[in-house]
Amino acid sequence: MPRVILIVEDDPATLVGFATYLHGVGLSVIPVSTFTEAHRIMQFARPDVLVADVRLGEYNGLQLVVQSRSLDPPPGVIVTSGYADAVLKAEAERLGAKFMPKPIEPAHLLAEISRLVRPW
Repeated sequence: MPRVILIVEDDPATLVGFATYLHGVGLSVIPVSTFTEAHRIMQFARPDVLVADVRLGEYNGLQLVVQSRSLDPPPGVIVTSGYADAVLKAEAERLGAKFMPKPIEPAHLLAEISRLVRPW
């Protein structure tokens, strides 16, 4: 069964790049650009991994991390940001998420995803 990856990214080029790469290696990818879309999708799709940008308009990707903890089972979580902020990193890690500052090479993202969903 393919792994389901929910990517929440408001930058269209980054969203398409990640989704295309991950789909190309056999993952089932749900790419969305807003917090609201991601929140709705998490109600019926049970992603294996949530990849959420921190800045999502009026919302914060960390709010999605908190919401994802109520899923059964909860997904592995990666938080991305264009800012290498130590406080943000500490908060993401406190919530159980892997923090990855941008830019992120797709292969590096795949390595982190595969670590979260073992066995592959």
